[in-house]
Amino acid sequence: MQTDMQQYSPFSIPLRDLAAADLPALKQTAEGWYIEYKRETPNASAIAKSISAFANTYGGWLFIGVDEVSKEIPVAGSFPGIAQDEADATLQKIRKAAVDHLNPTPHFDTKIIYGPNQELGLAADRVVICVWTPQSTLAPHVHKSGSIYRRVSDASEPKAENDRFILDQLWRRGDEMKRRHKDWYEMDPEFSKRESELPYIRLMLIADPWAQRDIWIDAEENEIREALGGNLGSATIHFDSVYTYSNGYIGRQLAGNNPHNLTLTWRLRHSLISDVLIPLPLYDVDDVEHLSIELDGYKHVEQFTNLLRKHGASSPRVVDLNYVLNVLIGVAETQERLCNLARWNENYFFKVKLLNSWRTIPYIDAPQVLDRLEINGLSMCLDKTSSVPHGLSPDSYIQITRRPDIQERATRNLIEGAAMFGALARAYGLPMWLPDDEKGMPYHDALWNAGRRGLEAQRLRNLREKR
Repeated sequence: MQTDMQQYSPFSIPLRDLAAADLPALKQTAEGWYIEYKRETPNASAIAKSISAFANTYGGWLFIGVDEVSKEIPVAGSFPGIAQDEADATLQKIRKAAVDHLNPTPHFDTKIIYGPNQELGLAADRVVICVWTPQSTLAPHVHKSGSIYRRVSDASEPKAENDRFILDQLWRRGDEMKRRHKDWYEMDPEFSKRESELPYIRLMLIADPWAQRDIWIDAEENEIREALGGNLGSATIHFDSVYTYSNGYIGRQLAGNNPHNLTLTWRLRHSLISDVLIPLPLYDVDDVEHLSIELDGYKHVEQFTNLLRKHGASSPRVVDLNYVLNVLIGVAETQERLCNLARWNENYFFKVKLLNSWRTIPYIDAPQVLDRLEINGLSMCLDKTSSVPHGLSPDSYIQITRRPDIQERATRNLIEGAAMFGALARAYGLPMWLPDDEKGMPYHDALWNAGRRGLEAQRLRNLREKR
């Protein structure tokens, strides 16, 4: 899915890096499509007009504490700023104005630019407030007054739009974004004949589903390779083959696998959009006794096979989910490294899609899960393809809340990986979360231990195959 939009900027550096030394560029920048200057803080209604007009048009910049030379010469002329001790209250006023006066509320970023700058006459106790609003894919944003505002050419003030053709174009902008998400959702990998019978998880990761931010990983190849393939933390995944493709990078886990098979794969775009493909072990056996051999190395196989017999599953198709939480914790750790490369400090979003999962019964070697199945019966995926959450719009993703307040990196990754696992559990009809077992073991610890047993089960399977 291509979401990269070119956004105008009067500066050569990102908003987050702006300082008073960069403001002289505005002396050559006139008000109009992309720029608006305000000497003093406007009232809430006027702030909302300006923000919605930029969001509805091409995006743009509102500067508070900057005055134009004149109406005839609309470039920045003076920089009186506003009092530094009023800066935080001004930011709160801007945010409240957008929430209270606009529907839907557009995305925008703010930046306080502190004085002094002697060249511009910006005093040490004065600041300039910068409000950057990207072009919105959720347009039109309707003002509380009932009007829809746009920027027009060299006009310094937003214009209420009444032209039906223009309004229809604004509505179609949102339709185009939905089409892009639909195209991305339908862009499943190509499978060989054998692979088309094996289940996979397709994990879709995106930082900005609404394409309102100019996200770009501007990093050297070796930094990307290190983020995807390096042993930089406690992650359980390691991509030993990392190479470029037309839109970004591909990481593949090849060690111990046939390189011709679709193994654990990370497809990364420069815009911080990723597809992570996770193959799931499938046991398509003729009898339950054979399954006991295949699951050798697990602790609670007998309870599971008894459940299969109880429900008459004589020739089950069982998918092993035990190591998935461990992998998803590794995904969260890798995603954190990629976010850092993109200088993205905010939350990100995901969707889980199950592929080739028709009529498969999930197995998790945790007593909490098996005890629940004893009560409710076996769960089964009835569809070849399913996703959590459903939907094809920018709003149809689950948000991962990043927790900078948690200092321990492993704990942050565990929380994020568990959130992804919860969506997978929903897709397979399993409980997203359960209370501690009878010995007081938390659910996530039980899943983690099941994953470690899964690695042992895989080792035993490899030994059997070599014989």
